Amino acid sequence: MRIRAAGSADVEAISHVLRSCGLLGSDIDPSASLYSLAAIGENVIGCACGEMHGETVIIQAAAVLGEYRGHQVATHLVRAILMRARANGCTRAAVLTSEHPAFFARFGFTLTALEDMPQRMKLSKEFLRRFGARTHYMCRHLD
Repeated sequence: MRIRAAGSADVEAISHVLRSCGLLGSDIDPSASLYSLAAIGENVIGCACGEMHGETVIIQAAAVLGEYRGHQVATHLVRAILMRARANGCTRAAVLTSEHPAFFARFGFTLTALEDMPQRMKLSKEFLRRFGARTHYMCRHLD
């Protein structure tokens, strides 16, 4: 398995993985966000995306095709996004999740009150997409 940054040629593969995992597979722009892919040969088996807002990166999605789950693919993808965000000057990471707070806690994310969310993050595509859902807001500092 290889983890790599996504490019414009990967939009269809990203969309396929996201839709296969029950996530929205539209509005994908690897040039505007931090997308990372997991691939075996030429087959994309997972993807993760982060949206940068100043010094904060919001993890928007981490998705792995069903037959490849349980092999730490999502772990490698999230680590790649955090590493790329840090390299781009981010000092903080956040995630909005309704289903997997324990997964993100393994990366040092802690539950934070939605009221403490900075205004610029409330305007992110991810927050607007999930507003009203039972969502956990989790943060961590990037060391």
